[in-house]
Amino acid sequence: MKKLLKAKTSLLLSGVAASTLLFTSAYAQETETTTAPDAVEAPAAEDTKRMDRVVVTGSLLRRDEFTSTSPIQVITAEVATLEGLVDTAEIIQGSSVAAGSVQLNNQFGGFVVEGGTGINSVSLRGLGANRSLVLLNGRRPGPAGTRGQVGSFDLNVLPSSVITRVDILKDGASSIYGSDAVAGVVNVITRTSIDRPEVTVQYNQPVEGGGESLVIDGAYGLNFDKGNIVLAAQYTKRKDLSIGDRDYLSCPNDNVYDATTGENIDREDRSIQAGTNLSCSSGNVYHNTIIDLFTGDRYIPSPDGVTIGGLEGYRPRANGRYDDAGGVAFYEDVINSEYALTEDAYNAMDLLTLYGSSNFEFDVLGGITWDTELLYSSRKTKSEGWRQFFPIIADASLAGSGYGYLNADGTDSDFTNPLGSLVQPVAIAPSNSEINVDYYNLATGVDGTFGGLLPDWTWSLDAVTSKSKGTYGGNQILVSKSGDWNYNYGIEGPGYSFAPTYDLFTPEALSGADMSWYDAISSYEEGETTYEQSLFTAVASGPIFELPAGEVGLAVGFEAREFSIDDQPSEASINGDLWGSSSALVTKGEDDVVEYFAELEVPILKGVPGFEELSFNGSARTFNYASYGTGDVWKAGLNWQVIPSVRFRGSKGTSYRAPALYELYLGSQTSFLSQSSIDPCIDWGNSTNANIRTNCAADGIPDDYNGAASSATITSGGGAGNLKAETSESETIGVIFTPTFADLSIAIDYFSIEVNDQVSSLGAGAILGGCYGANNFPNAFCDLFTRTNDPANALAHHGVATVTDSFLNVNQQKTSGFDYTIRYNHDFDFGSMVFELQATQTTEDIALLFDSDAESGFDTDDFSGTIGDPEWVGNGRVSIERGDWTYSWLFDYIHETSNAIYADEFSTYFGRAARYIVDADSTLTHDLSVRYQNDDWSIVGGFLNVFDEDPPYISTGVANRRGNIPLSGGYDLRGRTAFVTVNRKF
Repeated sequence: MKKLLKAKTSLLLSGVAASTLLFTSAYAQETETTTAPDAVEAPAAEDTKRMDRVVVTGSLLRRDEFTSTSPIQVITAEVATLEGLVDTAEIIQGSSVAAGSVQLNNQFGGFVVEGGTGINSVSLRGLGANRSLVLLNGRRPGPAGTRGQVGSFDLNVLPSSVITRVDILKDGASSIYGSDAVAGVVNVITRTSIDRPEVTVQYNQPVEGGGESLVIDGAYGLNFDKGNIVLAAQYTKRKDLSIGDRDYLSCPNDNVYDATTGENIDREDRSIQAGTNLSCSSGNVYHNTIIDLFTGDRYIPSPDGVTIGGLEGYRPRANGRYDDAGGVAFYEDVINSEYALTEDAYNAMDLLTLYGSSNFEFDVLGGITWDTELLYSSRKTKSEGWRQFFPIIADASLAGSGYGYLNADGTDSDFTNPLGSLVQPVAIAPSNSEINVDYYNLATGVDGTFGGLLPDWTWSLDAVTSKSKGTYGGNQILVSKSGDWNYNYGIEGPGYSFAPTYDLFTPEALSGADMSWYDAISSYEEGETTYEQSLFTAVASGPIFELPAGEVGLAVGFEAREFSIDDQPSEASINGDLWGSSSALVTKGEDDVVEYFAELEVPILKGVPGFEELSFNGSARTFNYASYGTGDVWKAGLNWQVIPSVRFRGSKGTSYRAPALYELYLGSQTSFLSQSSIDPCIDWGNSTNANIRTNCAADGIPDDYNGAASSATITSGGGAGNLKAETSESETIGVIFTPTFADLSIAIDYFSIEVNDQVSSLGAGAILGGCYGANNFPNAFCDLFTRTNDPANALAHHGVATVTDSFLNVNQQKTSGFDYTIRYNHDFDFGSMVFELQATQTTEDIALLFDSDAESGFDTDDFSGTIGDPEWVGNGRVSIERGDWTYSWLFDYIHETSNAIYADEFSTYFGRAARYIVDADSTLTHDLSVRYQNDDWSIVGGFLNVFDEDPPYISTGVANRRGNIPLSGGYDLRGRTAFVTVNRKF
């Protein structure tokens, strides 16, 4: 049975001056040195003064060592440099804990995504970016982006030039960090001092062209007896990658094969460009045709120049290519034009980032440290695309006939068109967009000791404020200029049709050679989004009493946070005046929360046989949200050092996520999806799904229904007043082996995260699939959409008219599996070698929409191993350092995936028995680099994807595609890429 798709204060200190920049957070490690991956527990510095203790990611307590009851993956800046990664987003999204799920990045131009075009967010464990908390030096920066669905942190704002490492906490941590830390936490640690000014230039050049990038950054430091200032600037420019730049994007095929002979049949049976050199079977933008809505004839450019009908150089297309297949339509329509090939698969971007930090010590009150940090970024993302324009045009012969053809002033029109009384020309039009986002984040904090009163206790006060202000715009066709027509072909009586002021009945207009008609009916429309967040945090920590095994540590704290969103779409969008595009109302709302939290660490045993050290760690947090109320979460863990070479660790706890502002207050939006992409009842007579056959028949839909109706209108919006907070349970169990006989460390961690009452919008396809694919028909899904029931309107009859897809609480998502970390380093005669491997195995990824499988009518849905959700991902490197030279081989692996659970491998293709590619092959890409460095400069050069490994090909209808490949952030579309990085210190 095909299964359901996964629905898966401004409180800053007023006296902070711009000249006293920046901080080192009370939550962050204060050194620039990096630790090995979590399998290696590095000792602390020998200086054990209280103020020199550090706070490890995932804890509030200062400590003398880096051990943690929770698994942490560390990614160093050095490794990112050796791999030729361009920015922070690539570093984080490529980690094994993230690479196994779809990551929003620059590959999603033309799609409506949370945060808007060009956002780069991180989704850990496949649970979504809004359940993956990002910290900057242990503090929470605010989100950035455009449109109404801003809620996740945009990794674009982080300057890679000042990053020393990234800690990824791989389990839930809401008791430590609050909402959103459900799947894990990404903590970006920056440099706190710079001894010498430096400049770095990096250039990445794909061998086949397209997608080039240039990064120029500089850093400067001022160092004093009791303080440091860091200043940095970075400019990044990425060129776009067009679909015409890669063969697996430029020429999409249905990739369907004869079930018996195995021959490719889509180019033969459905060759949209028969006789052309591309021979593509699935085009990108279908255009250059006119449809007679009474006869059904489709007029296309005549290959032999013979005109049949009233339009010079056009004729009806041929039919019946295969008589034994019941007269299969032979598509000869021209679509893959030079215009479509310029559509972006990878957006162009210009990014400027400015960063400053300061940290100073003051000999007052026993010693106080003041840290401040200022971050500013300005991003411009451009997305180039193309779209169809297909109005219904009537002429004077239909005046008063019920089709209602009138002039704009209400008088009968004498307009006539050359092909019939009611036709639909299909032309191509630009669909470009431009996003500009300015982001500010200012953080400051003071920390010190309680002096003689509590000499071993420390305190810290931190305040953070951030603001994202972005504009999004592009040329739009306006209904008020193009005519008042009905998108779903409905004929609503007199006055419906319109007298056009532009002429689409020319070959030049239909083909795209003449765009004057577009200039007449389009307008540049722009919206603006502002998101603001402020927080204040106070923490006190220290020992409370002594046990035989050591001190019992306690941390207590308070946090207040307020945040708001204000998205103002263009007036045309608000008024529904955008032809064939999403309309949106204002999204505006705010929320605030007050939280109290505590963490306790108890040493239980130490220095006894079998227990080198055994400690307990517990934390809890209570919260009160203005939007929905109160709650609490907790976490408990054990850390057991059995012998020097073996350590066990484990944790169990709960987390929560308050509904994001957009999930509460998103203004009603409309968008459009084709019937074929959402309706399982199309051609249900050939379906092998018994439920779909039975339920579509029960709904009165013919077994040969072809879905000829135009696109369905999808309406979405916020759920304020109805949504409740998500809760989750997580547990980890791990073992770390560091044998004394080898420079080796191995860590294996089991993880399990279960999210309950998950806030989600299901998606139109899932809604209709849930209605017709379930055992219990009709069900709640069926109430979320309507069909057109008008036998007199053959074009619209049975078509899906509307789908309501607003945010709601669904039942559950659960993911579990194993993380593997291996590190080996050793000094040989030929040099020092380091081998690192990080891998994640996802054993289950279950989504349930209702309280039980029986209620939903579906079997349990385990999506692990499906396209976009591989069971195995991994990355690693081998580096050999010999004198001034470092040689590195790096690799990234994505295991094979299959969508066989909701796509039939064997089915029909225009009446013929056919086989579809439902499996995406595994990919293994290799990177090579060589680095030379001395005291003054370094140069790194190499290749990404050395063997030019293509992403896997799949068939149409199996999963979302771009060209012939899965639409997933896990596959790099650029191919083999050369890079060089030069750093100079002065």
